[in-house]
Amino acid sequence: MKFHMPPVYPITDKALARRSSHYGIVRELVRGGARLVQVRDKSTPLGDLLRDLERCVALAEREGVTLIVNDRCDLALSCGAMGVHLGQEDLPPEAARALLGKRSILGLSAHSLPQVRRSRNLPIQYLGFGPVFATSTKTDAAPATGTKTLSAACRISAVPVVAIGGIGPDRIGEVLKAGASSAAVISALMCAPDIARQMEKCLKAARETRSTGSRTDTPPARYRARRGRSCES
Repeated sequence: MKFHMPPVYPITDKALARRSSHYGIVRELVRGGARLVQVRDKSTPLGDLLRDLERCVALAEREGVTLIVNDRCDLALSCGAMGVHLGQEDLPPEAARALLGKRSILGLSAHSLPQVRRSRNLPIQYLGFGPVFATSTKTDAAPATGTKTLSAACRISAVPVVAIGGIGPDRIGEVLKAGASSAAVISALMCAPDIARQMEKCLKAARETRSTGSRTDTPPARYRARRGRSCES
């Protein structure tokens, strides 16, 4: 299996979306064209969350969508998700890889250039970098990095970079032009009255950026080979 990073990376949040389940959110995102979705939840009781995730995974498999779980390797294994996104304080990527096996997708958050440099030899498929802009999604978020630091992170990283933090349709083009392979979108999607339509709007912004000759069309040569090796079964 080889992993392809789509230009828009939606992340679910039940509280922001005012939905009772992640399944309903994922269904709307897929209807809007999402090809990869991260389910993020730090408050739902584990039993309820696992049942919700199992429904999300079944939907994702039917639609050919990649579903990733935030933080929890145990939940990813239990529900059959395709991967896990780890924070700096979560299980180390090496340990997560040992648990999940070589077929699983692993992403890692980074908030500074030293963290990006340290990630170069880790068994991950992509790096989430930010917050690029100020964000209210996380109360303990690091200071905004800006697009210049994002560009530097993209040059340093050995894997595709997903820009995160304060990104909506109006800023997707900005981060893709800065070198990011994808833009993570949370609040701008979850707070929208029509999540599917907002997802379409985000994808349209990404397509328009690509049509102007953005470097996101083809991954930089420095990590194309590594990405293929690390994601093969």
